[in-house]
Amino acid sequence: MTCPKCKSEQPDNAKFCSQCAAPLADSDQKLAVKSKFPTWLGVVIVLALLFVGIAVRNTMQENERLRENQRRIPPVVTYQTPQPQPRSVNLTNGAATVGATAYTWYKFVVPENVAQVAVTGHFAATGGTGNDIDCFILDEDGFANLKNGHTANTYYNSGRVTQAKIEARNLAAGTYYILLDNRFSLFTPKAVQIEATLSYMQ
Repeated sequence: MTCPKCKSEQPDNAKFCSQCAAPLADSDQKLAVKSKFPTWLGVVIVLALLFVGIAVRNTMQENERLRENQRRIPPVVTYQTPQPQPRSVNLTNGAATVGATAYTWYKFVVPENVAQVAVTGHFAATGGTGNDIDCFILDEDGFANLKNGHTANTYYNSGRVTQAKIEARNLAAGTYYILLDNRFSLFTPKAVQIEATLSYMQ
């Protein structure tokens, strides 16, 4: 060993330096004490590192599960409610001949779940001295009553005229009739030019 005071070499079992008489055993004990590492501290450090490693691993696994679940979830598809579109239906063929003391009609249906229903058009009659006709729009009850000579509720009534616009609005779903009535004429048939259209939003 080396003397800490005079730096001379001394035997390993010497307790005092042979050159300067400095004690050698105290130096070894101090060195041993300084170099000694507590065992419990090492255990604590190892356990702490172990817990940190476990926590990091669990966090990584959870993140991977979340990413996997996100890959499995189907994309959200949003559906837009279709906007109502305008519809129109031609109700007449353009020309009609109505015999004396007779009537003729055009039947049409207003569908369910529609809005802004309207029947619009125009007619013009020729024949006889008055060139006239009656035009009505009726539902099924009104049509049955009018055919049998009874008073009928109408959605449109032109009166006895030569020509006029046709207009009926806000009809509910159901069956209706455009009726051309010439029963007041005892001898003369009438020729009628008529255009009518059913329109609505659906």
